[in-house]
Amino acid sequence: MKKLLMLMMAAAISLAGCGTEAQPEKKKSEQTAQEQKAGYPVTVKDALDEEVVIEEKPEKIISLMPSNTEIVYALESGDAIVGVTDFDNYPEDAMAKEKVGGMEFNIEKMISLKPDLVLAPGSTADTAKEGLQQLKDAGIAVVVVNDAQSFEEVYRSIEMIGQAIGETDKADELIENMKNSFAELKKKAEAIKPEEQKAVFVEVSPAPEIYTAGKSTFINEMLELIGAKNAAGDLDGWAKVDPEAIIERNPDVIVTTYGYYTENADEQVLARQGWNNVKAVKDQRVYDVHSDLVTRSGPRLAEGAEELAKTIYPDVFK
Repeated sequence: MKKLLMLMMAAAISLAGCGTEAQPEKKKSEQTAQEQKAGYPVTVKDALDEEVVIEEKPEKIISLMPSNTEIVYALESGDAIVGVTDFDNYPEDAMAKEKVGGMEFNIEKMISLKPDLVLAPGSTADTAKEGLQQLKDAGIAVVVVNDAQSFEEVYRSIEMIGQAIGETDKADELIENMKNSFAELKKKAEAIKPEEQKAVFVEVSPAPEIYTAGKSTFINEMLELIGAKNAAGDLDGWAKVDPEAIIERNPDVIVTTYGYYTENADEQVLARQGWNNVKAVKDQRVYDVHSDLVTRSGPRLAEGAEELAKTIYPDVFK
């Protein structure tokens, strides 16, 4: 639960102050040519509006957010990552990287890994200010990546990271591929008539403290994209909801996103007392999708949107 709330609701994280080998060294001429193409030194304006100067293409990167890690890998630079959080689980290679902490981070360990670049999460920049300053004082470039809450903001994160690691062309290509995937889903959704749209309630944490995805979340944007109605669309962000309020909303479909740590998540919802007359329960339309696909602000959001689409409208999105 701590993991889910930290990743999805930007809970405060503090950096606690008091290896992995770098990728093989490239030939000097090849490295120089790459850096010239990437325009090094580069100045990246990060989420704090600070201009971060990166002198050379980073060869050692520490990522303090799973979504940032996924972006680096999607830009084919995973070999440069030397440190990740305890929560990094994708791709599989990331799980073998040196761990620098979970709810708190070990600054001394991070410095000992001698990174050229640290990608920090914007959601915790204020509470982590002291720790980030320690990294900067050690001569490490720190780029605070924006706390993305929409597709457009994810594109901005990808652009920022692409610029920082010298992969702007690959970043542009990744963004274009995501946009194309979303466009294909939207086109298929045109076949769904307004009266056929399903009201969907998404549970992002289980009882007794049920949280859902309201407006200003990826999930809301995904539901709109695929022609579904968010049963909690009147709420803002990641909102706690009383079970009685869910019954009153009477959704057509209920989607849970915590099956990877709660066994038989869908069956637990179906077995709730007093929920017999909820349409989704009555029609046995309760499903689980993987949280990382629909809440992690990275390149797999398009995959998450498709997963939701196939779950809610299996006949339309075959």
